[in-house]
Formats: sequence, C-alpha cells, structure tokens
Amino acid sequence: YARGAGPTALLMDAGKPRDFRIFRNSTPLKDPVTGEVLGFEGQYVGQAVLARPETTRDVTESSGTVTSTIVPATIDVVSTKEEIRVGDRLLPEPERQMRSYTPHAPAQPVDARVVSIYGSTPVAVAGQNQVIAINMGTAQGMEPGHVLTLLTQGDRVRDTTAEGKPTIKLPSEHNGLAMVFLTFERVSYALLLDVRTGV
Repeated sequence: YARGAGPTALLMDAGKPRDFRIFRNSTPLKDPVTGEVLGFEGQYVGQAVLARPETTRDVTESSGTVTSTIVPATIDVVSTKEEIRVGDRLLPEPERQMRSYTPHAPAQPVDARVVSIYGSTPVAVAGQNQVIAINMGTAQGMEPGHVLTLLTQGDRVRDTTAEGKPTIKLPSEHNGLAMVFLTFERVSYALLLDVRTGV
C-alpha cells in the first residue's frame, strides 16, 4: 500500500503515471577532495504498478458523526532488487530511452575522483564490471562514452632503509579503464571495464 500527497496522489486519471520505480531514502554524495555535497543517490529497490488508486471513504461513527478516512493506493510489486520497506519512495517510471555509447577519449584532461561505489552493500573497493560515481559531471564537460584511465594513488611511506628514514611518495599506477554512461550536473556514473586491482 502506498500514498501520495496533493499533486502526487496515486490516481488512475488520464495522464497520471501507473508504473513506478521504488527507491530507498537518498544518501549524499560528497566530493572526496572538498567534502562538498555533489548530489544525492537513491538506492533502487524495485518496480511497481498501480493496481487501485488512493481514495477517501466517509465513515459514520456510532455517535452519528461522519469522518473522512483515507484509503491508500494498492500497488503490485512486479520486480525487486531487494526487500521493500515501509518508507521507501515511489517515483514515476521514466520513458524508456534507447541509448548508444560511442567510447571516446575526453577532449580535455580529466582529474576526477571516485565518490562512491554503487550498490546497497557497503564495500571498500570496487571490482570488474561494477559501477562507480565520480566527482565530475556535465558542468565539467563529462559525457556518456568518455573512457577514463584509472590511477591508483601512490602511498606516502617511510623509507626505513635510508638514513633519517625520510618519507617518500610511491608513484601512481595505471589500474584499468572505466567508461562514463550516465551524467548529471556534478556527478557521473562509470562502468569499470578493465581493472587490475580494487578501485
């Protein structure tokens, strides 16, 4: 059962959506360099179809007073990625778009950082064929099809074999390729195509 409010009421009127995606509450995507919130990511949990609209029903109490009671809409869950909980949100299913990607290098150098690893289970590193979010979007010239080189940042370590034990910076190493497939203003999503070690 689900409810909308005002203009988002779940009705079966002409022009109102009947197919929905279900999302868990959003989490902020923070830039790992500046700490700035770049956007919010809702966790996709499934799809649903409106079976019966929400209505109100007048109920006569024993005292004779009539009160209006809300009857929520009934939705049929047609697919799930994981369990659906009370408080999850419905958003209208967008029109299906056929997209084709032509892999190509960006026109200018890209210095982006991984913001998050997409998925409901928290993990420390991403592997082959996983999706990552990066801290650059259309505002910085990112577009679907951009192929990016992944670099693993070299650590700063203490050289215990040298006199004075100086701190040295290990080189950044090539770690594979990722292709951007979905862009927003300040965040893009990329598929890890070829990975040597965890991203």
